[in-house]
Amino acid sequence: MLIWFLAANFLLAVLYAIIKRIHRMGAGIALFFIFLPGFGFLIYYLPGLLRAFLEKAGIDREAVLTHAFKIDRQPEHPDVREALNVVPVEDAMAVSGNTEKRALLLKQLKKNLKENYKILLAAEQDKDSESSHYVAAAKMEIYRLQQTQWLECRRDYEQEPGDPEKYHTACAALTEMLKSDVLSAREQSAYRKHLCCMVQGQIDIAEDEVSPGEYEECLSSLVELGRYEDAELFWQRYADRMRSEASYQDMLKMFYEAGERQKFENILDDLRKNRQVRLSPKGLEQLRYWTARLSGTVMNN
Repeated sequence: MLIWFLAANFLLAVLYAIIKRIHRMGAGIALFFIFLPGFGFLIYYLPGLLRAFLEKAGIDREAVLTHAFKIDRQPEHPDVREALNVVPVEDAMAVSGNTEKRALLLKQLKKNLKENYKILLAAEQDKDSESSHYVAAAKMEIYRLQQTQWLECRRDYEQEPGDPEKYHTACAALTEMLKSDVLSAREQSAYRKHLCCMVQGQIDIAEDEVSPGEYEECLSSLVELGRYEDAELFWQRYADRMRSEASYQDMLKMFYEAGERQKFENILDDLRKNRQVRLSPKGLEQLRYWTARLSGTVMNN
């Protein structure tokens, strides 16, 4: 019986990995299923099944979570963040004890999980294992939500690739995942490639339907993927559609890493002359630095 159980577990793990690879998604969790027979699937799927059960039964999941994560109250310290509204969450985490950190994490995550999880990512490596567990669980939930949204949008888009609305919705879902900070490097690369294919496909269908932001995300993805020749060609063809600080920064980064000094100077000169691009304080500082450096007033290290 044990051999049959292990064989069935192995086959299910392999099937899971194949399905994930077909959808160009990470399949590393399959190793978890293999090395933890039975319990791996139970641990992975139990939260989702429990959530579905609670929703179907009409139980207040918020109240259940609050009760599950109830923390023994310690002598309270003044809540400086609420009283003065000047202490960032990161600073509060750094100076708080374990009990206070856990309470702060739960409070922020229950306010708005999608908006607040990023500012708490630093706690993932916290020495308090329970605090880091909360953040890891939040990341998994964000990943699940965004993955579900992306797969739904992708299905709708693939059914009608010529529908501009479904194209924009799919691009937005994919861009949100790329900016979520919950993907592995391998997943980032896979999703960036998919985004480039979607944008290029829409350009072929109806170039005017592609928004400036989608052009910019495509350019950024090409640079991050190291496809410098494709990125340069993309810039030459569609630069007039993405005159933003972010796009110029991507091109400067690319030419700097490639050692293309003349092209770097050309982009910098174009940015300096282009009055349509509004620079942030950081962008303006970088522009002044490189202008001074290339003119010889700043010496090389």
